[in-house]
Amino acid sequence: MIYWGLLWTRNPSDRSKRVVFNTFTDSQTTGVTEWTSWFNIDHPGGNGDYERLEAIRFYYRERVCARPTAMEARTTDWVAAADTGEVVHSSLEKGFWCINKEQPYGRVCSNYHVRFQCPPVQSYWTDWSEWGPCSTTVCNDVGIQVRQRKCVSAQPMPLLFVPACIGHHAERRECSTPPCAAKWSPWGSWGSCSVTCGGGRRTRRRTCVRTSETVQCPGRPAEVQKCGRSRCPATCKLTCSEGHPSEDCSICVCEGHMLFGDIQTVTGVPVAGASVALTSHPKVIRTLTDVKGQFTLSGVCSSGSTSIAINKEKFVPAVVSVSSNATGISWLRAVLTSAEKPYIVKHPEDKVRYEGGRALLCCSATGSPAPDKYYW
Repeated sequence: MIYWGLLWTRNPSDRSKRVVFNTFTDSQTTGVTEWTSWFNIDHPGGNGDYERLEAIRFYYRERVCARPTAMEARTTDWVAAADTGEVVHSSLEKGFWCINKEQPYGRVCSNYHVRFQCPPVQSYWTDWSEWGPCSTTVCNDVGIQVRQRKCVSAQPMPLLFVPACIGHHAERRECSTPPCAAKWSPWGSWGSCSVTCGGGRRTRRRTCVRTSETVQCPGRPAEVQKCGRSRCPATCKLTCSEGHPSEDCSICVCEGHMLFGDIQTVTGVPVAGASVALTSHPKVIRTLTDVKGQFTLSGVCSSGSTSIAINKEKFVPAVVSVSSNATGISWLRAVLTSAEKPYIVKHPEDKVRYEGGRALLCCSATGSPAPDKYYW
């Protein structure tokens, strides 16, 4: 297949000389070469029409081969460039162009589009594959990554007759693994308590996620927390002739029973601010007497085993039993005597002992209340 065309060129001796050029003349490759699609990137405004190969490659990327073997130009009305009577220029390196001021009789250039004939592509590379894994899996190490491509034949010919692709089928690059690291996983949920009451332990754990045996996670993999602190219910062995045992099984409680008390001195003067407690729990102050020396306690049974301890500074402590009263109301009356300062009634005697021997020094004191501690 042979294409013929005409080009107008400018010559100082003959401005209208027409030159005939052959667009493709190698008959041995007939039927093997390929034509590109038509390109029209410029319109004949201004100075003329320019279909520059450089601009075509810019807009259409790789749709034009590196070394075209021929080029054809036609107007958008499909009139060959040689038949328009216009002065045009072409070059397989530069492309096609038509300049308005070169046209005879004041004509302007037509709107041209061009196409190029390219040699056949018998073999080509496929796209590069993704980079493969790093050759080393050890943390903080250096290895190699590889990616590959294949040389594919575009012709149904034996591989030995197909020209090989230019270049390498594989590429390598250096790769590195992240530094060795160790990090705790989030804490797990707390386990169940070891007991339900009386005080126990519960545990939660976490795992050390590390990339090497050479690194460790700081801290501990487990945490222990106290739990089940509520007091375990105990079997109460307290027997109450009336009422019922309290929650801590310490005293008998008579719901709705009222105890009224009156505390006075031996001269009948009310004792205000005296503390009132049960003798079974002398350190637990239940109430204080008012300015009239009186007090009221609720829920205290009046059985013979119940007694009240009365204490007031500068007075001798008194213990009074609560008398029974079937009406739900009981009265208690106590008389406090003034405390007498303690004094020594027997002083230690002088004694002589050999060095290293024992000496017993005796003394005795009295008072109201009677002293129970001696300090030497």
